[in-house]
Amino acid sequence: MKRERQGTRDRAVRRSLIHRNPLKRRRGPRQSRSIPLHVSIENRRLKGLNVNISSRFKHATITLPTLMNFSDKYEETINYINLIREFTSNQHLPNSYKLRTVLLNRLENISTSAALVLTAELSRWDDSCKSKLTPQIENWNHDILIKFHQLGFFDLFHGSPDFLKLENSSTTNTNIVPYIKGRCGDHEKTRKLKEHLIEIIGKSIPKWTFLSSGISEAITNVSHHAYPESEKYQEKDKFWYLTGSFNHKTKELKIVFYDQGVTIPKSLPASKIWEQVLSALSKLPFVDRKKDEMMLKAAVELKRTSTNDTDRGKGLLDLLEFVKQRQSGYISIISAKGLYKYSRENGQEYVKTERFKEPLLGTLIIWKATLDMNQELTE
Repeated sequence: MKRERQGTRDRAVRRSLIHRNPLKRRRGPRQSRSIPLHVSIENRRLKGLNVNISSRFKHATITLPTLMNFSDKYEETINYINLIREFTSNQHLPNSYKLRTVLLNRLENISTSAALVLTAELSRWDDSCKSKLTPQIENWNHDILIKFHQLGFFDLFHGSPDFLKLENSSTTNTNIVPYIKGRCGDHEKTRKLKEHLIEIIGKSIPKWTFLSSGISEAITNVSHHAYPESEKYQEKDKFWYLTGSFNHKTKELKIVFYDQGVTIPKSLPASKIWEQVLSALSKLPFVDRKKDEMMLKAAVELKRTSTNDTDRGKGLLDLLEFVKQRQSGYISIISAKGLYKYSRENGQEYVKTERFKEPLLGTLIIWKATLDMNQELTE
């Protein structure tokens, strides 16, 4: 009988120990490699995020930065938002750090889109805490207070502050529509957005049919793809969020839509258009085909045939129509680590794609257009 080498025996012993102790099992290639929350907190602190933790009580306090937006402050903004999501997802795990406070007193400026995403994530956190959160607004910037008041942010909480004595004025020229929170298939709620926008603008909105169609398409995508059963989403998490704003000085109208689902790049392989997306990506180098921004570009610009019009509505291409009809503005889609942006200015079309280091855990769609107030406005 052939003598077994010492190294072979040692490996056999290690395999035996691994087999007997499930805590020491090796991860297979498909198993989750999620980073423990305390490690993630420390990693984000090294990136400059203002997070204070109490090791004794396992509590954490997040202080939001001065500026939050997805244009020139994307990485910093999304790092804060994703950290809130991580705390929320681990809220009920034993021995895990709990998020105690999110401070907004340093915040001086926040975009409409960042405000909506932040509101959605804090709503998710409030749900996980069984609606026990209470806003503390004593040291908030006045314009931030007004913006979140207009957004309907404080309606989330039972202990909403009393605004009866608050002067509803802002140094900015932008008014924001109270956010709308809907479930999959809630297309009728888009009427509320239209009503609020008309109140702010003072007139009906030109080419509204195209914008309404684009929003309905986004809701359809959420219903069909954002929350698949395979990902085991709870019913309380299957929401989408919608708001709008209007700048009276620049006449810029902005519509923002957000869902917290699996993202467009991740949902594409399960859709009926995946083969066409692959065909569109085939001209790119193999590495580029897997990039989120390239998949977004292919999915948005892909022309549908009559056999595919039941999948993803009439296609993401419809989301561009409002901007094209207005001849001015842009549509920006951020999902996972990818950005696709189509803009139209002075008769010229521009397309931009970008890849981020930190992913958006969902899909964010932003429409922006400049309204011609001298034009006859119709529905």
